[in-house]
Amino acid sequence: MSSAGSKPQFRAARRSAGPEFLDDAKLSRDELTAILRDLARFNGAMLGRWPALSWLKRVMRDVPSGHVVTLLDVGCGYGDMLRAVRRFAAKEGFSIRLIGMDLSPDVVAVARQATPSEDDIEYRVGDVFTLELPESIDFILSSLVTHHMTNAEIEQFLRWMEAAARRGWFIYDLERSRVPYHFIKLSGWLMRVHPVVVSDGRISVARSLTREEWEQRIAAAGIPRNAVDLRWFMFRFGIGRVK
Repeated sequence: MSSAGSKPQFRAARRSAGPEFLDDAKLSRDELTAILRDLARFNGAMLGRWPALSWLKRVMRDVPSGHVVTLLDVGCGYGDMLRAVRRFAAKEGFSIRLIGMDLSPDVVAVARQATPSEDDIEYRVGDVFTLELPESIDFILSSLVTHHMTNAEIEQFLRWMEAAARRGWFIYDLERSRVPYHFIKLSGWLMRVHPVVVSDGRISVARSLTREEWEQRIAAAGIPRNAVDLRWFMFRFGIGRVK
């Protein structure tokens, strides 16, 4: 297990396989809440929810009026993305059913506690690779999750989303680059976030993909490159597919 004080290794030529502290840590509910809350605050300050909301606004234009869209957030974490989508949907007049899924029961419990009942967000514990979803899913969203996966798992995930999402899917994740790798330490210190957010954030960058690697994974998953919109945004990627 990595510790919050360990120094992650960065290699520009290939992805790191180093574990993040939160992947395996056994934490009290209070400490886990503090870390997830600071992670959400940090991502919000870095405009981390903007690419997904911008993509959603574009794709919702083609949804028939009156249709209640079902959106699944895979690896929902603290639930801050789903709560942002709820506020965005209310502002834009969209009707959306929101479902968040995460592997960790403890993380889901924290997300539920942080979510007001009026937001009407359903949270589930499960692995999308093994869990059958009985309902129809219009859009699938995944934010800051794929860097936790191996290349083979990313390809499997792409194929799964392609099969499960009726209208489209969107991935948002970091770019492996020295700039964010070093910037996270400074910005985390300035924002006074939990040390785990900084340590795991740097490991996340080291585990992330380059544009070329994303193109390789998309091709390996059997998805035509011209069917996917891959956009760069401040050392992060937004990868969208509309059917």
